[in-house]
Amino acid sequence: MDLAHAQEVFKRLYQDVPGYDIARTEKERTGLKEAGTTYGEVVPGAFIEVLLEAEPKAGEVFFDLGSGTGKATILAALAFPFSRVVGIELLPGLGDAARGVLTRYDAEVRPTLPPEHQGQRIEFIDGDFLQQDLSTADVLFAHGTCYGPETMAALTQKLTEMKPGSRIVMAGQTLQSPDFAFVKMKVMRTDWGTALAAVYRRR
Repeated sequence: MDLAHAQEVFKRLYQDVPGYDIARTEKERTGLKEAGTTYGEVVPGAFIEVLLEAEPKAGEVFFDLGSGTGKATILAALAFPFSRVVGIELLPGLGDAARGVLTRYDAEVRPTLPPEHQGQRIEFIDGDFLQQDLSTADVLFAHGTCYGPETMAALTQKLTEMKPGSRIVMAGQTLQSPDFAFVKMKVMRTDWGTALAAVYRRR
């Protein structure tokens, strides 16, 4: 899809989704208030620019860790010809909001898209991404600005189950492991400021 059109569709889908309010309510309800559950949102154009650095290819699989209301996941589906896109989110209320957007997407947007987008599998999984199978991902995005050292160590180990040649876009953190080859660093604009996004390739 044309990137300008993708951003226009995205804006329409999310104009009435109060992500920060949902996240605040969910953190109170679940008691999950640690730094790693801090909510933030991607800026469409900036996210797409960063994901381009991972060189997505038609038919590949995209994973978004800590997907919130699904913004990065839906953007990846709109902007790139992935065969499958998966968002994983710890707070169920945010996952519910993402699935609500997906329902609208399926009804209002998907039928108007080219065949490679109409056939995409889009799914949102509730749970801890450290407990999920990441081995099928070709391109993976994680915004880890608020992840503590223990979470980053566990995530780095978890990412080793990805296949050789797969790419990781890690915003706000770096991967300290010989299993990943550094490709590029890029400044990514977010709704709260900027973050450095590092692109890696699984050796």
